[in-house]
Parts: sequence; C-alpha cells; structure tokens
Amino acid sequence: MKKLLTASMSALAMTWMVAANPVAAEAKTLGIVALLANDALNIAVINGATDAAKKAGWDVKVTDTQANADQANAAMRNFAVQKVDAMFVLAFASSSIGAGLAAANDAGIPVATWGGEIVPGIVVTTSGKTVGNDSAKFLLDKVGDNAEILAMTFHPGKLCIDRGEAFDEAVKGKTGLSITYNEVTVPGQVQNGNAMTQAWLTAHPAGGDKKLAIWSCWDEPMQGGVAALRQAGRDDVVTVSINGSPQGVDLVKNGDMTATVWQPAYAEGEAVFQAILDSIAAGKDWQAKVIEIPGIVVTKDNVDQFLADHPSGQ
Repeated sequence: MKKLLTASMSALAMTWMVAANPVAAEAKTLGIVALLANDALNIAVINGATDAAKKAGWDVKVTDTQANADQANAAMRNFAVQKVDAMFVLAFASSSIGAGLAAANDAGIPVATWGGEIVPGIVVTTSGKTVGNDSAKFLLDKVGDNAEILAMTFHPGKLCIDRGEAFDEAVKGKTGLSITYNEVTVPGQVQNGNAMTQAWLTAHPAGGDKKLAIWSCWDEPMQGGVAALRQAGRDDVVTVSINGSPQGVDLVKNGDMTATVWQPAYAEGEAVFQAILDSIAAGKDWQAKVIEIPGIVVTKDNVDQFLADHPSGQ
C-alpha cells in the first residue's frame, strides 16, 4: 500500500511539474536547412539563430545540404512531416525550394530565408546586396576603370547571386574593364578557386597595361586564389572577397588578401529568429520583410581594430 501511494504521489508531482512548466512540455522547434553547415558564415548565422531560439525556449534541428537544392527540398519536407514550428533556409533562392516551401505552406509552417526572395510562405529574408555593393565599390576604387578582373561566382547560393548582381551593376558600362567570369564548384571550392586563379594568372602575366584584380562572392574560393598567387610569386593583383570569415580576416591581416567584407551573420541569425517570433504573434497581420544589416570592409588599415571589436568574429 505504501509503495502504491508513493508511486501515485510521484506521478502527481510529475503532472504538476509539467503543468507548471509548459515550455518544457511544449517546446517549439526551429528546423534549419543549411547551404553549407561547415562554412564559416553559415556557422555564424546558425549560431545566431540557435542562441536566440534557445533563449526563447525553442529546440533547434540543423540539416546540411552541401549546396544541393534537392536535398534542401527533402529537408524541408522532412521538417514538415516532423511538424516543426518554423523553418529557416540558408542561402537558397526561393525559386529552387518550391517543393519544400509547398510542404511547409501545406503544414502551416512559417519559413524564413537567409538570402532569398519574398514569395508566399516566406515571412522574412536577408539581402546579400549591401555587402556586394561594398565589395565592388572598394575593388573599383583600387583598380579604376581600366582593369582585368577575374570574378568567381556561385549561382546555387542566393547570397552569392545578390552579391554578383551588385558586382555586375558596379562594372556595367565601364568599357575599360574586362571581366572573366568563372563559376565555383561546391564541394571543393578552395581547390576550385586555386585552379581558376592559376589559369587566369597564366593568361594575365605581370607587367601589362591594365591593373589586375580578383573578386570572389565569398572567402573560401579566394583562399585558393591567394594560394595560387603565392605559388606564382605574384603581388600585383588586388583581391577582394566577402564574408569576413576568420580565415579571410587572417589573410587580410597577413597581407595576402586586399580586403574582405565582413557580413554580420550572427546578428542576422538573431534578427531573423526574432522576426519569426514576431510573424507568429502577428498572424495574418504580418507583412513579410527584408533585413539588411551593414557590414564592414576589412583592410590592412583597420583589421586590428576589427579584431579588437569582434574578437570572436561575430
């Protein structure tokens, strides 16, 4: 009888604890679909969203797609079946995640994107165009309107598409610029950037009439490009990329890369999750929004101050 009473009291106590702590009993879940979960900028935005979600009592699940749109759609469908409470898709164009977005919409799950177009079902996104503008302006200020430029692009990634559009707008109509466009392959982006740069350097020897520059829509291909420049003993090429990853900032500090534009990805992750919460609270009154947070052009002149201000890279 005593054992039965003790068991009954334990069950009653457990019931009271669950009722008194509804967050523990009914924790919401954020499903994150990453373009490249091992990329420094993806990691930063995931960390920002995850920290904000956990502060709000949410759980977080992350799926790495390795830049494969089919895998992104599959991940979104899986999250819809799991009935997560919101999804956050990183760096895919909205047009490439139609199947996953349809599954989320059918399940009534709000979707946020990090770099993506606002379409029905997407409550918030971010833009890569601001940092793209900054990178293109800095590069052209360095080389002027008479230059040969290698542009390393990546069209599966929406942020790179936005940044590439900014670059294209900056060079449009400048007849003295000769642009060689090369599309980066993922995985293998560092090695691919190295191979592209080696080939381009062979076709553009030092000592010509035009200034030389390389622009990359993110840091990792430029890491390969910088290695190719070292191998060739070339110091006559302006190099500009985007993300401001720890590796990219180190290359700037060491004098191997001219500039990287730091994108505040952690803050963007936090802001996107807050917008998800706001959209859920607002319901049908919510108006989809685009978040734009200014970045920083990191150069040899300000890299020490940047590192002092952002010791963790965030």
